Amino acid sequence: MARDGMAKERQQQRERDPVRGAEMLRRVFPLLARLAESGTQRDQAGNRQLLFRQYAGLMLVGLFNPVLQSARALVAASGLKKVRQLTGGKKVSLGSFSEATAVFEPQLLEGIVRQLRSQVQHDRHLQSRLSGRAAGEVPDKLIERLIAVDGSVLTALPQVVGRLGTLEKGQWRLPAQVRVLDGTLVASPLTKEPSAKGRAERDVMAHTIAENQIDMPASSGNHLFLMGRGYRSADLFNKIHAAGHDDLCRLNRTDGRLADEPVSGRQGRIVTLPPLSSAARELGVVADELIMLGGRCGASKIGRDHPLRRITLIPPAERTSSARQGRVRTDQSGHEELVLATPLLDLPAEQIVLLYEYRWQVELFFRFVKHVLNCDKLLTARTAGVEIQLDCAIIASLLLALATGGNLTRRNFEIVCLDFSGWADEDERLESLAKPPP
Repeated sequence: MARDGMAKERQQQRERDPVRGAEMLRRVFPLLARLAESGTQRDQAGNRQLLFRQYAGLMLVGLFNPVLQSARALVAASGLKKVRQLTGGKKVSLGSFSEATAVFEPQLLEGIVRQLRSQVQHDRHLQSRLSGRAAGEVPDKLIERLIAVDGSVLTALPQVVGRLGTLEKGQWRLPAQVRVLDGTLVASPLTKEPSAKGRAERDVMAHTIAENQIDMPASSGNHLFLMGRGYRSADLFNKIHAAGHDDLCRLNRTDGRLADEPVSGRQGRIVTLPPLSSAARELGVVADELIMLGGRCGASKIGRDHPLRRITLIPPAERTSSARQGRVRTDQSGHEELVLATPLLDLPAEQIVLLYEYRWQVELFFRFVKHVLNCDKLLTARTAGVEIQLDCAIIASLLLALATGGNLTRRNFEIVCLDFSGWADEDERLESLAKPPP
């Protein structure tokens, strides 16, 4: 009877298993068909053989085959019969592949990204409802609002751009905004390095918020952005507040000064902060105070236009903390001091500290995209090509999320790649994907 039960469970796994070699990619290729007309406007004679759908398809094949780490490798693989059957094209030349980044429009991939992201969010929402996800020490409603924010530099392969003596040549910055609840990317405007006026991370984020470019529905309390020191700008804080959102940002220890008079909040009421609890002191909170914020915060020459609290934390030696992340700052006497600023005046200090720990979600996103999907090695020196490669990487991560129930781990990515290569059989794949996340 036990064997019959195990056999029945294994059969059910097979029926719902969407990862069978190239089957996972075949789910997205019908969506790529909408790219067919892109780049053909100048082809009056009808001679173009490399279409956008095949180019994007080759990128996706390369993402799930880590051995293909260069444009030449993808071009060589395009001649394989199974690859041609999957991507729907013929063998391409290196010249056509290189020219593609100047012909195709990366914006056309954004619709596919949004469609897959919507499906992932829908599946995650159903799973959270069915599983009754525990809130832990932070209320569910707060977690649903969290968006972790940070930026990372991406660099093209040296032989692509010839960067000898020019380290900043062939570099782009990806300012990412990741929804903490499900780990999906909700905004990722790409900018060229080095950051100039209007292209700094805080400027890009302000523009994203002003243009409402965040691809996720706002909760009843709107978004709550978790930001590192690179976003410490009173001007940005004001714009976030004006858009109806909240923020939680790390400051330098010299930012802000104590309010020298009672602070008025909404409807003219005097603001008072909750007293420090024993739970807050156990986390290492040593101060929770109302402050004034002026021109010394980031690049802002203006002050904060609404009440702000500053929480100072020195974590106990036995507890991991965001205070121990990042480089040593010369303006700090101790590397382990964490200074946080937020307009959330009613929450206990310990919840503010725990909320900031969720900012690590954006670091996990960068680690997955750069070091698992190998996007730390860009295949082109053109911005449009970089956008296409990143969009394909996001599509690959969304496909993997759909296939594994959101369990985006290196081990699951590896078993999918081994399955593509023919080294993992069906039972081994199902056993690996059935394991819960660590």
